[in-house]
Amino acid sequence: MKKIFTVVIYLCLIVVGVNAQTGSIRGTIIDKGSKETIIGANLRIEGTTLGAITDINGQYEITGITPGIFDLTISYVSYKTLQINGVEVFADKITMLNLDLEEDLGELGEVVVMAARETNTDIAIISEIRKSFQVVSGMSAEQISLSLDRDAAQVIRRVPGITITENNFVQIRGLGARYNPVQLHNAFAPSVEADIKSFNFNILPSSQLDRMLVYKSPSPDISGDFSGGLVKIYTKSIPEENLVTLDYSTQFRSGTTFDTFRNQQRSDIHWTGFNNGYIDLPDNFPASLRDSRLTRDELVAAGRSLANVWEPETRTAGLDQRVSLTGAFKFNLGNKIKVGNITSLNYSNSYSNFGIERGDYNQFDQESGNRSIIFSYLDQQYTQSIRTGLIHNWAFRIGQKSLIEFKNLYNQNSISQYVDRYGNNLEAQQFADLAFGSYDQVYRGIYSGQLLGNHSFMNETLKLDWMAGYSSSNRDQPDYKRYRKDIDIDTGLGQLYIPPGQAVSDFLGRFYSEMNENAITGSFGLSKILKFKGLIDFAPEIKGGVFYEKKERTFNARNIGYVRPVAGFNQDLASLEVWQLLAPQNINYQGGVRIDEQSNPSDSYTASNELIAFYGMVNLPITSKLNALVGARYEGNTQILNSATFTNQPVNVNYPINRLLPSANLSYNITSKSLFRLAYGETLNRPEFRELAPFGFYDFNTNFTNRGNPDLQTPRIHNMDFRFEAYPSAFETISVALFYKYFDRPIETVFIPGAGSQGAKAFTFGNAESAVSYGVELEMKKSFSGMTQSSFVDRLNLVFNAALIKSEVDLGALAVGQSSNRPLQGQAPYIVNATLSYTDELKGWQINTLYNVVGRNIIFVGFDAYPDIYLMPRNVLDVTIVKRVSDRFKIKVGVSDILNEKNLLLQDANEDGVFDPKSDNIMQGFTPGSVFSLGFSYDLYRK
Repeated sequence: MKKIFTVVIYLCLIVVGVNAQTGSIRGTIIDKGSKETIIGANLRIEGTTLGAITDINGQYEITGITPGIFDLTISYVSYKTLQINGVEVFADKITMLNLDLEEDLGELGEVVVMAARETNTDIAIISEIRKSFQVVSGMSAEQISLSLDRDAAQVIRRVPGITITENNFVQIRGLGARYNPVQLHNAFAPSVEADIKSFNFNILPSSQLDRMLVYKSPSPDISGDFSGGLVKIYTKSIPEENLVTLDYSTQFRSGTTFDTFRNQQRSDIHWTGFNNGYIDLPDNFPASLRDSRLTRDELVAAGRSLANVWEPETRTAGLDQRVSLTGAFKFNLGNKIKVGNITSLNYSNSYSNFGIERGDYNQFDQESGNRSIIFSYLDQQYTQSIRTGLIHNWAFRIGQKSLIEFKNLYNQNSISQYVDRYGNNLEAQQFADLAFGSYDQVYRGIYSGQLLGNHSFMNETLKLDWMAGYSSSNRDQPDYKRYRKDIDIDTGLGQLYIPPGQAVSDFLGRFYSEMNENAITGSFGLSKILKFKGLIDFAPEIKGGVFYEKKERTFNARNIGYVRPVAGFNQDLASLEVWQLLAPQNINYQGGVRIDEQSNPSDSYTASNELIAFYGMVNLPITSKLNALVGARYEGNTQILNSATFTNQPVNVNYPINRLLPSANLSYNITSKSLFRLAYGETLNRPEFRELAPFGFYDFNTNFTNRGNPDLQTPRIHNMDFRFEAYPSAFETISVALFYKYFDRPIETVFIPGAGSQGAKAFTFGNAESAVSYGVELEMKKSFSGMTQSSFVDRLNLVFNAALIKSEVDLGALAVGQSSNRPLQGQAPYIVNATLSYTDELKGWQINTLYNVVGRNIIFVGFDAYPDIYLMPRNVLDVTIVKRVSDRFKIKVGVSDILNEKNLLLQDANEDGVFDPKSDNIMQGFTPGSVFSLGFSYDLYRK
């Protein structure tokens, strides 16, 4: 650790050493005739790469200028280009230069001017947030590039009030993934998880993100199915310039890279991330092993047909690899149509090897202070993740009035995991020591395609937008294998646990599941600004539209296990390794093992969801400073699910819900650079398919089983927000927000008493009586330029955001035997993100230090005599350094998770409110390892 800090400090000192004294140019650009400020004017210092763009107040600043005399060029669409010669810049001084631009009316009569508004810069994001009617936070591609974040899951955790659980699923304002829908552009993102209502953020590479916006207050024109926030992800569209860029990086993870790595056997094309059927069920495998028409010979043949890939392979973990090739091109079709295409192919292959301590405990004895241990295990968890992705976007800008885009995203992800577990279980009767093995392979794939249009008419007072989309997703878990070996404490010899007579696939068996989901969607929106004679400042805007989505899902699962005969079994077989036991010759009815099925009618379901929504709203400029946005959204939704119970009783859910969701947003502009927002809106939270299905899934890692509940109701949520925003300059913002939410009948996890043994527990879902969540958020972007006489300090920028949150749940009738005096599951009481960056544009240096911490939050709810399990805070510190060697070549190095603090799940055993690993129950603990990264970006096109 000391070596790591020494390296970081040394690199920072290098930056200070290479820094030279510089000056800056600052000012405001206005229209010569109207005297109004001009937004988006371009300023360029001739002979250099330095420049700036005016902000929403017409202001600009060019920093990092070597002292000297320069020529400055100012240009903007429909204005005459202005050149100022002989601008002198002094060291550690600011040269003030306020300028007027004159309209070029003659030129406008001769040519068609086409220009695209930038959306991926910090200034563009700040402008979009300021103009929005709702409470919004966001991240630009410019800010994303400052970090080593590899995917959208890592990027979005830096947005105020946001955390990430299980490395994939977003929480907003402390609310779990179920409350936070995700849209790709204007369509709901497809889900790749069967169990959780969420979008898997890690399938999106950060390099292809244009911007991410998080809407935290309701509005009629966005989905009514949210409460924490609605995440909108925009991928890149028309490029600013033609390029072909190769990005490559390699990573070293401490504790993994170049160490021993074990995995199950796999096919020759495993490296692609695609499933070629190597461990799938054979095509001729019986539809049910319990079919009475099957003969013994057919059952033996079925058992022998399954791939015997139980013997783990041992090798050395290599360096992580990430590579992407991006082509971006723009060209014109005639004088009126501007065409842009961005195509990006990306691939990654990464490894992790964690030594994880796991435990579980019975009730704490308050009198004696003793903890009764159920089990204590040590897992060696080997995981390999392979991802292949393609983004293919087209855009057609027709004049200045129309933009048509065709967006395509495809991503394929393979995660393979082998867990080698050893420990003791005091509930395992005569055996105190146990050994387990788990081999998991999951393939996830999504496609999202959208055709979008934006059009303006009548001098941009009438605007039309539309979207048609199709998405599909699949999750394939072809062969999830598990076994248990019992270790005799007297002899030290191990025997495989082979269930007698009937399969118990959790201990010796294979689980197969497949989920497929398809959705079609469409939307249409129209807005009109009304103007009245004699009322120049009164221009209300009315807006209305419709949204439609039809989603269908199929889910099928099979539990297949191995059993021994009650009498006549060859006991010597139990002493073999699992791959020797399951060799074809040992699968027979003559003293060997045979195959059996544990599948139930509840293990499969079909489902659909049809939503049609209409909305209407009006934005009223009540005064020159006060605006009111009021309206309502009507959502008609029908959920259908067909399955069966464990005993094959039909489960048919037909759940129509129609809701009118009113909302109101008020904004008051205190000055041209500051405003207040006040918002109220009603939303809802529909159950997810998996929460309605009676299917139960056993998680080997947690030893928990989760089951659905067909009787769930749709909660109603009241949301209130108050926010102050200030914009001191083009690149600076500060905001403080207060929020309050009331949940009527929220969906919560509920413990099922009496299920399981040896620490196994079962949970389902239920409607609590009510819940509240409230808190405060702070966000700040601050430039240090001009604060001191130091040119080094001038190049520093700070991005800071934090949230304090509290929630309370009233379980009502569910409270019997449950953990009821608690916050909402997954809600963290505080979240802090900070980024300190140094940029020397002239010398091509960029250094960033990023910090993140998330407060203690419930990851698994408890019950009577079994306290809730909390994920403890981890301080995460990253450092990245980028050096521009030339206009074509950049080098990027960095260290992620420098502190490498332990990932801990704790249970407050003595319920004293103090979480201490020395006196409380450690349910899980491991250190993930610091990651050292080296990469480059090379533009193959630029000359």
